[in-house]
Amino acid sequence: MDVLLASLERSIKHLQVIDEVFSENNYPDKELYLQVKNNIKSLNKKGGFLFSDELYVGGKKAGKKGTGYGRQMILSDIITYVIAGRGYFYAVRSKESMQNFIEITLNVINQLMIFDSLTTNVELRNKVSDRLENAIGKDFTKEKERFEENRALKAYSGPIGLPLEDFRPDKTVLDILSSDKEKAEKRLETWFDSLLPKELGLWGELIVYIYLLRQRMGYVLPLLLTQYLISGYHDNTLKVPDFLIIPFNIQQKTPIGIEVGGGKETQSTRFSNLTGITIATKANADNPKRCPICGRWILFCPMIIQRFCDQDFEIQHMSDPVRCLAECDVYHEKSDITNGKCPFSSVKGVEPKNYIMRFKYAPTTYHFHLQCALKDPEAHKRIKANNIVTYYPYVKGLEDLEGMLQEDKEYMIGKLRKKIKDLEWQLEKGQQQMIDY
Repeated sequence: MDVLLASLERSIKHLQVIDEVFSENNYPDKELYLQVKNNIKSLNKKGGFLFSDELYVGGKKAGKKGTGYGRQMILSDIITYVIAGRGYFYAVRSKESMQNFIEITLNVINQLMIFDSLTTNVELRNKVSDRLENAIGKDFTKEKERFEENRALKAYSGPIGLPLEDFRPDKTVLDILSSDKEKAEKRLETWFDSLLPKELGLWGELIVYIYLLRQRMGYVLPLLLTQYLISGYHDNTLKVPDFLIIPFNIQQKTPIGIEVGGGKETQSTRFSNLTGITIATKANADNPKRCPICGRWILFCPMIIQRFCDQDFEIQHMSDPVRCLAECDVYHEKSDITNGKCPFSSVKGVEPKNYIMRFKYAPTTYHFHLQCALKDPEAHKRIKANNIVTYYPYVKGLEDLEGMLQEDKEYMIGKLRKKIKDLEWQLEKGQQQMIDY
């Protein structure tokens, strides 16, 4: 992601340099320019809210009527802008560019999942926090409460940011937060959440985006950066779905909205009633998968990424497990997989003795890193070869829409007729040139 963020940084620097030149040098409109800058600075603070807090804010706080804020949402929007706001210009340059775009996005998703390993890697978590404090300064924490939460998280030596089997803060953490155990866990969760782009929400949205593109389900309009349509009335907004799919043959079908995440049916209903557009809500909660033993996410493997990005490679059932021993083309010695050399392989159907994540269902229904299961004194006894699997970036439930939204015959026939006509014209032109020669 660094190469993408570096280009974004250059764009910001470009604008800053222009502003500096106009602010520092003498020219006829300099006073007017400085006056405009001061106007913007004053307006930024007017009305009890900061416009600039929508671009960076020091932490996360729940609140109604604009009193809340969330740094994780801003960081998420920046990545979304890179992928969905600018990336599509690259994607449509060629067939190869489209496949590269999908592959880049999948690798960004893997990178985001590795970011989330800060849930359990305390040493790395503290290094990230220290570097951010030094780089950003006082704006790293917006309020006294955020400053306390940052101190407390650095004093806490356990996992955070996932459903824990047992939360064990020491007395120092509770003293810093002046809270009991339950409130302390909630405050640490909230602060940790603000350090990274919104976790599962962001990569869940990106998975849906590339899934729709990969399966060629229509013209995809991502509305991820437009959470609300505003009307000019500050208290009258309309929540929009995360994606709008316009079928290739709009005369035969109607657009469909896709909402990622559960519990959004009420806000989707109003949009659907006003527009007549059907909304399909997809939670996608079971993909990707988190290993309960180590608390880290199970990444998409190179073979899966390569196949998924190749739009000519037919995947019959996207949500079916891919059996590593039968299909892997990376490790030619199957013993390398069974011995835990592959960091991407997972196993299901085992019951570990040691784990940090709270089980909501029976342990055997979860997926674990094969490497983690092999090291567990109980789990390794129940590992079966046909349960060593990996998965495509599927979206449970969207399969039902594919038949309705796929490229219809009339559209494809029209494309082929146009291509044949172009070839006939080129052939006729070539024959005429031969005659003239």
